[in-house]
Amino acid sequence: MIKARLTAELIRYGIYLSISLLVAGVFIFGGATMQQSQTANASACRPSGTIISAQELNQKLQGKGVFEGKADAFIAAGQRHGVDPVLVVAIAFHETGQGSSKAVKSRNNPGGLMGKGGLMSFSSLDEGIDKMTSNLYRLYIKEGLTTPETIGPKYAPIGAANDPTSLNRHWVPSVSKYIGELGGLSYACEPEMGAGDVGPASASGFARPIDKKYKISSPFGKMRNGKPHQGTDISCNKGNPPIYASKAGTVVVSRSAVSGDGYGGYGNVVVLDHGGGVSSLYGHMSVRNVQVGQTVQQGQVLGKCGNTGHSFGEHLHFEIRLGTPVQSARKVDAEKYVNLK
Repeated sequence: MIKARLTAELIRYGIYLSISLLVAGVFIFGGATMQQSQTANASACRPSGTIISAQELNQKLQGKGVFEGKADAFIAAGQRHGVDPVLVVAIAFHETGQGSSKAVKSRNNPGGLMGKGGLMSFSSLDEGIDKMTSNLYRLYIKEGLTTPETIGPKYAPIGAANDPTSLNRHWVPSVSKYIGELGGLSYACEPEMGAGDVGPASASGFARPIDKKYKISSPFGKMRNGKPHQGTDISCNKGNPPIYASKAGTVVVSRSAVSGDGYGGYGNVVVLDHGGGVSSLYGHMSVRNVQVGQTVQQGQVLGKCGNTGHSFGEHLHFEIRLGTPVQSARKVDAEKYVNLK
């Protein structure tokens, strides 16, 4: 991972940083911040079957600094790379103070893209828009991350070590706000919901968190290393299939767990609070698509099955817990609440 550094050059350009660690083509997250810090709900959608026109987008871009009159560039880049132009514009608004930052005005860089020599420069704003859109596709869209709620945890992770002033908490609500002002998304806007065969919810309201074709590899209570297994493992073989919320709830944990934090063995782990002292845990995922504070619906994709943490082979470690606080709640046999066979 590339560690972003606050250079003198960036200070001169006055960018407010909320930096994401990316393998290449790093985005630097600048622009105006918002007073609100809570996670926004799922982004608004445009009416079904409609895509923003150049005429409408140009109206939205009036008074937006260097972006004024650039609808054709955003729409063409979106079509070329398969990225919703509304999403690109909303992120560009956030990163540049709605087209007013020095970086975008003097370097034609609407997304804060970084290269080996620091902040990248482009010969034209059209080129900068295209490069930003291409980067969004390569690092997010093709991974199934298509909305602020799913992009945010990777693009601007809350609590990241390189975000000491916690600016990243503004990213999702800010980008979501701009999407609403632009009339909503059209390429992909609803939270991704389970498309696999998970079967109906049980009488307790829980549904399978993974497709039925994946089987239990280690049941609750099975002795392992002299101790009973405290969850249910479901093998996902290879291919990293999606993991779904077993029941609607609020995300109270979404992290890459480390030793000593109470979830150290689970790798990429998500915990949902379903109310009434009931929670569910999803461990060892390869990718997490949600962040703390987010409300999710049953069947919404939480991430992808994986092999992170103390794991030997791709599988989902699934738990249902009773009691509060969640971290020390009693772990119970999930098969009593949902048909996992």
